[in-house]
Amino acid sequence: MEHVTAAEYKNLTPQELWQRFKAGDELAFGELAQVHYRSLYNYGLRLTTDSERVWDAIQDLLLDLWDHRTTVGDAVFVKAYLLKSLRYKLLKTRSGPTAVDIDESTPAQLPFADSIEQQIIDSESQTEQTRLLHQLMASLSKRQQEVLYLRFYQNLDNHEIAQIMGLERQSVANLLHRTFKELRSQWSSSLLLLLLEMIRSGAN
Repeated sequence: MEHVTAAEYKNLTPQELWQRFKAGDELAFGELAQVHYRSLYNYGLRLTTDSERVWDAIQDLLLDLWDHRTTVGDAVFVKAYLLKSLRYKLLKTRSGPTAVDIDESTPAQLPFADSIEQQIIDSESQTEQTRLLHQLMASLSKRQQEVLYLRFYQNLDNHEIAQIMGLERQSVANLLHRTFKELRSQWSSSLLLLLLEMIRSGAN
């Protein structure tokens, strides 16, 4: 494996970093952790509001990865692999006193809702649009919010989302289609486009 300077690690692809990490490269592992930490933390807060539990789960995940680096898979989709692994760790704790709750029928606020709301508040029709925003969020189940989050906030495709959520790829497509259908029934096209644009902006 060719020598790479510390600065050049930032130019490596996730797959290149992963392969170096599997070979025992600590700098590559550190770069992977730095690149994906924010995504992992934000996604963890989609599954539980207990930030300490999310932090602990991420630390456990990173430690487990390093300890088992020689036996982990090749992870073609590194980000999806990490998010799925974190999801599994958090779901394992769902039976405890502060269990993770991802009941599909229960609405929960999207992690980017505050930033979206702030942008809406800054618009001319702030009062009505803010009301519509809350109405929209309340109409979505946690699973619908999760699939929107992964698709537009994490920029993952249906195949990667299916891996994370433990669904078939077609089930993800159907869930997205059903969610958009529900949104269109409640929002005008212009407001829906505004919402999706704000979600995309929040990922940058």
